[in-house]
Amino acid sequence: MPALGKPLALIIACAVFFQLALFFRSNVLNPSSEFEQQDPLDDNQSSSRWKDPARNRHPTVPLSLKDLLVLDGLADTIAQTEAHRVFENKEAGRIHGTRIKNDPDQVKKIREQIHCWTTHGSWVRQDQEFATLKHLGDSRFAKCDKNFLKALDRDGNGHYLGEFDHAHDRFLVREAVKYKWVPDASICGPGTGPTKLGLEDARAEYQEHSKTKLCQVVNQRDILIVGDVTQYQIHDVLLSAFQSSFVCYGELGCLHHSAHGLCQNVALKYARNDVLSVPWAVDPEEEEYPSASTVEQPWATEDMLLKYKILILNRGLVWRPDEVFLSELVFTMKHLWKYYPDTMVIYRASHPLSPDCSQFKTQGEDEAIADNQSGRSIVEGTILRKPLQSPPQRQEHMGSTKEEYRPTLADIERQNRIAKRVVESAGGIYLDTEAMFAMRPDGRMGDGDCARFCAPGPLDAYADLIYNTFRILQV
Repeated sequence: MPALGKPLALIIACAVFFQLALFFRSNVLNPSSEFEQQDPLDDNQSSSRWKDPARNRHPTVPLSLKDLLVLDGLADTIAQTEAHRVFENKEAGRIHGTRIKNDPDQVKKIREQIHCWTTHGSWVRQDQEFATLKHLGDSRFAKCDKNFLKALDRDGNGHYLGEFDHAHDRFLVREAVKYKWVPDASICGPGTGPTKLGLEDARAEYQEHSKTKLCQVVNQRDILIVGDVTQYQIHDVLLSAFQSSFVCYGELGCLHHSAHGLCQNVALKYARNDVLSVPWAVDPEEEEYPSASTVEQPWATEDMLLKYKILILNRGLVWRPDEVFLSELVFTMKHLWKYYPDTMVIYRASHPLSPDCSQFKTQGEDEAIADNQSGRSIVEGTILRKPLQSPPQRQEHMGSTKEEYRPTLADIERQNRIAKRVVESAGGIYLDTEAMFAMRPDGRMGDGDCARFCAPGPLDAYADLIYNTFRILQV
């Protein structure tokens, strides 16, 4: 047996034992589980249910925090082993779609720099007048501004959105818009030192984007954004950052419209594919079909990938068990890695939900205006919400097995780490924005939609982040 054979076999055996133990524990402690409520005589029902990856979900087992840590370690080891098996560490010194080749140290420093920008920073309030990103895309994301305008109208002073109120020394935009993501320059900026991460030269300076700068770093390459409805908002942010007024009104119709012009010889398109499936990800002859609960528009086709040389991807919040998530993402990345090696792949982390966002709306989050002296809202009947100082901590999952499963914070964190292993092994770039947006329970759409943000809002930080990522990648 090869040198790595015995340790790998031991790891896999431990993983299988751990999953079996959780499975039997679940059926002993939860005899009324969904699985046992099936008709034991209905073979077709039982077979189809276990073949459906969307329903075969082991996380319905309630796990303690200690169990979750064990599962984290196993998942990371398995993802690392599988990524090494498929990609054989061939991309250690290369980032696809850039001029960076055969330089492992440069690749390491660039990834450290991007990771530093997203994880070592804070949301800083802009007290004076500043330029907000003017959104030109889908109008549905402007609902929070409409609520804010109602509060201004009640004030009766003739103020309007975006005005600077000199009488009260305040800028009349929603509080959620006033916070800007600022990386810690002492850790992420130029220079050297024991706490310094990433690049040491001027490239480490985090800069504000502009349309001219974006057009320059994209370097006449078309951009394709793929993912679920949360990824559709990244499409909206980029359209607005490039000052493109082309709107397709709805993520499902976006693929069928003409590409949006961003700069000269630069276009952007969005395709909704909740699980990033490629044309051969399902096999009807083996009774495999796309799930009715997901949308899988074709995007990884020859005509699309020969045109769009920059891909911005995300698997979204459509739940898959860890093993299914890993195998599907490896399949997709291998397809891109093997057949389109000159395509740049940027994968962003999934953001945790904000479970209290609908309650925040009923408490008047959008209408609140902060008093610069007390820090409280001057609008009667509203409660001011601010970004968190640190990401929320994971909790034990105590959900009922009779309900449709929703990914917990622990699940999102674990599968983001799996994605990082796979994407970077295939020569891509991983944007670790999980904690960055976990600190923003505010600024969400609300009314049951706690995954997406209003525009303008926290998500506008992606304009600067994507610009700086392109800038140091030597596109």
